[in-house]
Amino acid sequence: MKKILVIIATAAAMLMVSCSSKDSSITVGGSSEMDSLSYALGSNIAYMIKYNLGDLDVNYDKIGKGIEDFARGKNSVEPEEATEILQAYFMSPRDSVPFRSAAHRDSISYALGVDQGNGMEAAQVPVQTKWLKQAMADVKAGTSAFGEGQDAERTTMGVMQNWFMVEAPKMFLKKSEDFLAKIEKSGKWQKTESGLLYQIVEEGDPELRPTKVTDKVKVHYKGLNMKDEQFDSSYDRGEPAEFPLNAVIKGWSEGVMLLGKGGKIKMWLHPDLAYGPQAMSPEIGPNSALYFEVELLEVMPDITVEEPAEGEAAEGEVIPAEEVVAE
Repeated sequence: MKKILVIIATAAAMLMVSCSSKDSSITVGGSSEMDSLSYALGSNIAYMIKYNLGDLDVNYDKIGKGIEDFARGKNSVEPEEATEILQAYFMSPRDSVPFRSAAHRDSISYALGVDQGNGMEAAQVPVQTKWLKQAMADVKAGTSAFGEGQDAERTTMGVMQNWFMVEAPKMFLKKSEDFLAKIEKSGKWQKTESGLLYQIVEEGDPELRPTKVTDKVKVHYKGLNMKDEQFDSSYDRGEPAEFPLNAVIKGWSEGVMLLGKGGKIKMWLHPDLAYGPQAMSPEIGPNSALYFEVELLEVMPDITVEEPAEGEAAEGEVIPAEEVVAE
């Protein structure tokens, strides 16, 4: 009988942030005072093991070692390999013996640790392994610094939710704003009232310029994040994109409307002009500042005539006096 693969998720997966950061957010060891976020993350791992892998006597020490080795960059298996190990184990049929040997048990446990370390670092969670491991040991022993029973579990989830839904977006916003402040300080970029930083590479034809957000454009473009990671490119697809400007993020449409046909722009978007606190992909995390280069190939003005609102006159039309309602 096959057992469905259980992913032991920290809430890190909610953020989908790129894991290419060179500086680990995981501190091996920790302060003398309990770090509640690290304790909550450790508790969460232990609860997930308890409720989803209750028949497995995993080695908590090896899980902790996997996390710490990953933080040090000394993990003996890469995250991709750890995922493969876990998939192979959980998707394979097993008899009543959960592990073939103690070494097999340790291998699975270590892979779990590397997987968790990768997830936490990907989300840039400031973790102290001292308190994370303490929480795992406490939950395994049936105790918790957060209280007893369901109270401890509710506190665990509350601490994690506060971090990922409140504190983390604020942290990422500050990083983006500090980054953009340095860009602006260089003096090489112009800034609009909305906060868009831009450089006009080619003005394009001023007579063929999008003037309304309902105008359609055909463009070539590429987008990168603050780590210079490309997340999208029409150039790579070998085909320009075509859409109305009200179908894209605010900063994008604002920047393109500064161009005429044949023009090109470089721009940095504040998170408020991009996707805000919403994570869109591994490369676009919450409150990410984004860079775009855009070439405006064609402009297709919206020639739709808007219907006048009730009580308003269309161009060239006069509303009869008896239909005008005094305020």
